[in-house]
Amino acid sequence: MSSKVFFFPPIPPRSPYYNLAIEESIAVQLVKSDLTAGIRLWKNPDSIILGLSENPYRNIKEHIVSAYENEAKHIGFQKKPKPNFCYIARRASGGGTVFHSFSGNINYSLYFNLEKRKELFPVKDSYDFILGIIAKSLSHQNIQSFPKGKSDLVLEKDGVFKKISGNAQFRKRSCIVQHGTLILEENLIDRVAEVLHHPPEEPDYRKERSHKEFLTSLPSFFSEEKWAIDLIREVFLYLQEPIPTDFSNISFFGRDFSTFRKQVLRESEFIRKKKYQNPEYTLHREIPT
Repeated sequence: MSSKVFFFPPIPPRSPYYNLAIEESIAVQLVKSDLTAGIRLWKNPDSIILGLSENPYRNIKEHIVSAYENEAKHIGFQKKPKPNFCYIARRASGGGTVFHSFSGNINYSLYFNLEKRKELFPVKDSYDFILGIIAKSLSHQNIQSFPKGKSDLVLEKDGVFKKISGNAQFRKRSCIVQHGTLILEENLIDRVAEVLHHPPEEPDYRKERSHKEFLTSLPSFFSEEKWAIDLIREVFLYLQEPIPTDFSNISFFGRDFSTFRKQVLRESEFIRKKKYQNPEYTLHREIPT
């Protein structure tokens, strides 16, 4: 394999269980495959994503939980998303509960091999480095964002800090995964208020503000396509690696990553069925043995 860094571009719509399983599977395989880093951009259908320790019955409006329980019990879930349905899923990282939609936000996951990037081992340092990469990637579109709280990125509007991105991490087999969201549309924030209660814990700078008062979207001129290019470039600059002239050479779906891809996809199917798609894990953090 000529490249040690891959880019996993957005793919056709999949369920959040598929997306979360792919994410964990990449983490399991990355160091084993002697890769240095990876960048993945992805979107979910309407989905509530719980942090690892979050209580769905405390965080999510009751009618949403009931609809999910009914669907899980009587119909079940497939790889492809179900229309007119709000999923509930539990991710591998900590942090709070978030809402995703196809048009309302974009998700990113950055993967780093801790055996090759030892400066990322301390948790606070890793957040500082990686949030810096995201902020720099946005600055190429003249969007000035700042780290705030433990792991947020904010914009300053009329002297008030409003959140555009929440981040969380998990680590698996010497791979660090930091994932986050960028809010693209204001109407996502309306949906958040419809499906989620006020969080039981909040960063100090939130100051009990409602979802509508606390969150904001990126400016309308924001380009997802340009940002993808800028993000890749900032990761390569951080790694002090030559920036690729042809991004198809670093594609997860390219020839150089065929063995890695097969291992990731095989592992992800097992993880999806056993863990992420399982309502016992989603609701109670239990995985049958």
